[in-house]
Amino acid sequence: MVAYGRDLAHVHDVGYGDFARDAAPGLLTLLRRAGIHEGVVVDLGCGSGIWAGALVDAGYDVIGVDQSADLLATARDRVPGATFVHESLFNVQLPPCAAVTAIGEVLTYSTDQRAGRPAVTELLQRIAGALRPGGLLLFDVVTPGREAPAGRRTWSEGQDWLLCLDAREDSAAGTLTRRITVFRETGEGYRRSDEIHRLWLYERGAALADLEAAGLRPRTLTGYGRALRFREGHIGFAAVKP
Repeated sequence: MVAYGRDLAHVHDVGYGDFARDAAPGLLTLLRRAGIHEGVVVDLGCGSGIWAGALVDAGYDVIGVDQSADLLATARDRVPGATFVHESLFNVQLPPCAAVTAIGEVLTYSTDQRAGRPAVTELLQRIAGALRPGGLLLFDVVTPGREAPAGRRTWSEGQDWLLCLDAREDSAAGTLTRRITVFRETGEGYRRSDEIHRLWLYERGAALADLEAAGLRPRTLTGYGRALRFREGHIGFAAVKP
C-alpha cells in the first residue's frame, strides 16, 4: 500500500501539521512530569519531523522512524540535528532510550502488511525492553466509532493543493478505510494522485491489557494538553516502565 507519496507528503506537512504542533507542548510536559529532561527519544512514524524538531529544540536526542521516503526528506531538511531511519516500525531496531512516541494514529496504520494487534503486541514488548526504568511510551490510536456509520466525505485546500477524502469504518471487520485524492498544482495544471489508507481499530481495553502484559504501567489520555483534545474514536496512552 502506497502511503504518503510526494504529493500527499507535501499536503500532510503544510496542511495538517497543526496536529503535531499543537501536541508538542503537552507531550513535552508529559515527558518532564515523568522526570525525562534529556536522553534518547525514538519517534515512530515521525512524518515530516515537526514533533522531532520540538524534541531537538528541547534538548533531546531524537531518532525518527518512518516508511515514507518523501516525508523523511522533509524531516531531514527540517531537523538536521536528528537521526532519521527509513524503516517499518515493526523492523526497526530500538536502542536503549528514555522515551518512545508514536503520534498521529501510527500504531493502527496498516502500511505494513503485518499491522494488527499481534504485531503491535510484539512491538510493545520490544519498546518495553528498550525503555530505561522510568521511561515513557506516548501514543494515540484509532478506536471504534472514529467515523459515523454513514461515513464521511470532505475536502480541504491550500495554496497549491486540493485534497478530497472519503472515510468509512467497517465495524464488523474492525477497520477504517480512507480514500484520499490529491490535486497538486504543477505550473502547467494539476497533477492527481490517489492513495488508500487502511487502519485497524484498537479498542481501549485491549490496548491497556497489551501494555500491562508488556510490563508497562498505562493510563489513558483524552488529549495532549489543552491545545489538543481527541475527538470520538481517538484515544491516547501514557505508559511508564517501572
